[in-house]
Amino acid sequence: MGKRLFWFAVGVGLTALIVVKGREYYQRFTPKGVADQIEKTRTGVVDWVGEFFTTMSDAMETREDELREALGLDE
Repeated sequence: MGKRLFWFAVGVGLTALIVVKGREYYQRFTPKGVADQIEKTRTGVVDWVGEFFTTMSDAMETREDELREALGLDE
């Protein structure tokens, strides 16, 4: 009796897991899900590129100030 109950519980747990994951995959690969993933990726890339150029611009300004000071170009 104990073995049967154990395997029944394992089967119920696996079934629940498969159903939940199956729904996630189904929603992910529908046209709306694919569009959402593309939008999420695009937003992430746009944010990353914007942050990169901001950081690069700040670093360039800092380095330019250091070089101007070292060469005595600031009056």
